[in-house]
Amino acid sequence: MYGPFDGAAVCGIGHIATSIVNDFPLGILHLPIALGLALAGAAMGSFNRRYGLLAGAGIGVFINTILIVIAIPALGWQGTLSFLPFLALAAILNAIVASGAYRSLKDRIPI
Repeated sequence: MYGPFDGAAVCGIGHIATSIVNDFPLGILHLPIALGLALAGAAMGSFNRRYGLLAGAGIGVFINTILIVIAIPALGWQGTLSFLPFLALAAILNAIVASGAYRSLKDRIPI
């Protein structure tokens, strides 16, 4: 909503916060995942401003989903591939909810 820097901060810090709440199930792998999600947030902010909401949400879902490769050392290939459809579905549902919130708030909050 506010652009690449804020998107990166929200996604990166948000991942670390949820990892803390869940006792870091992937251990140190949460740091590169948080960096990847920060990249996703920055891309979403940039794409939203340049190409629109659908493009921003789409690139966010894409980056979020491909970040599963970081979990290969912890989950193995079979575990990673079996987790992939659930991660993609969760990313899509999250993008739908976030897009709805964005649309309802964009005229109420000064950018």
